[in-house]
Amino acid sequence: MSRKQYISLVVLALAAGLAGGMVSSWFFSNQLVFAREATEKAAEISPELRVIMAREINLLGLDRKPRIKLAVDQNGEPGLHYYDEKGRYRAGFSVGQGTPALTMRDKSGLRLQIGLTRLMSTEDEWPTILLMDKKGVERVILALDIEGRPHLALKNAKGGNRVVLGSDALKQTQTGVIEKRPLSSLVLFNEKGNVIWQAP
Repeated sequence: MSRKQYISLVVLALAAGLAGGMVSSWFFSNQLVFAREATEKAAEISPELRVIMAREINLLGLDRKPRIKLAVDQNGEPGLHYYDEKGRYRAGFSVGQGTPALTMRDKSGLRLQIGLTRLMSTEDEWPTILLMDKKGVERVILALDIEGRPHLALKNAKGGNRVVLGSDALKQTQTGVIEKRPLSSLVLFNEKGNVIWQAP
């Protein structure tokens, strides 16, 4: 190899190293990246330049693990989800089967849900707050019925009613007639779900 060829090879290697460093710093730097808004002329030619289209967008932490996910699932339902440093799902806002809900989880699972819920076998949605135990069983329900009347239910470990305060509908065991309880109603149940006391 001649001296001229050797010098050319060294220059080429330095240039390649510099280019590689610039590319890697551009891809892996922790600096913020901002999207520039399209100019009026560009927007007139291609209006889609103002829109980002994707099925899923992930925001990563410094360890490259997903921390926030905006996605549409396989059923076409949109959701915004938050994860902790270990990748566990902790909170989210989603629209499942057309019903919006805000959910929060601890390390054991789902513990709180706020949203619109179908509590009865109807299409009516009730504004609802649900509190769950570590097994995911609903233990407290606070809701407004379709007429705007409040309803508070305290449940046992199997999900059965033990205390119901406010608007409720009770089925009379002897007649089978559904009784609509007043707003001031308080009803106590035993472990089998039978009424043991009620007022008024």
